[in-house]
Amino acid sequence: MAKFIFIFILVLSGFVIQQKPWDLTINKEGIQVYTRKTDSVSIKEYKVTMRVSAPIDSVLKKVLDIKNLKNWSYRIAESELVKKINDSTWIFYIHNDVEWPVKDRDHVSKVRLQKRNDVYCVLLTPYNNYVKRKEGVVRITRFRGVWTLKKLDLGHTQVTQQLYGDPESNIPSFFINMLIAKAPFYTFKNMRSQLESKAIK
Repeated sequence: MAKFIFIFILVLSGFVIQQKPWDLTINKEGIQVYTRKTDSVSIKEYKVTMRVSAPIDSVLKKVLDIKNLKNWSYRIAESELVKKINDSTWIFYIHNDVEWPVKDRDHVSKVRLQKRNDVYCVLLTPYNNYVKRKEGVVRITRFRGVWTLKKLDLGHTQVTQQLYGDPESNIPSFFINMLIAKAPFYTFKNMRSQLESKAIK
């Protein structure tokens, strides 16, 4: 199973071989955001990581709490559970509020949880056409992502997210790439603030 998870994450990241190197784009407040170009399109992929003072189960609960995702994730206007398939697989819907004049985006994800020893992996893949498309909102149908949560000790967790998405509908790549590092930085900053403030209480 561990080998399967490792290979699957590599596939999510792109080709298993000949991957482009990561560039450290943001390194502040204990959060590191890396970006790199992909082979297929001009939109960059990102990876963000941080250490948070919270138990791994609390972090996992936060990641999977889709109804409250909009309360800490960057520019999410709506987030909801569409269907629970079983205790480790769900269908999520997310609506992104994109800056004017670009149209809002949304996507439907199949979310799968896998665990191996002290590591959780939350895998995100498209589940297109499961939710009716909204007028004036562009549906993102090509993306891949993974959350990796590693237990450091009882009260600390290493959190990493790696994500690539094609925004579609002819958005200039420079506009998207400007937000590639900004969005995950603020998402992780908000996430850590909520987790650590709750841990103190």
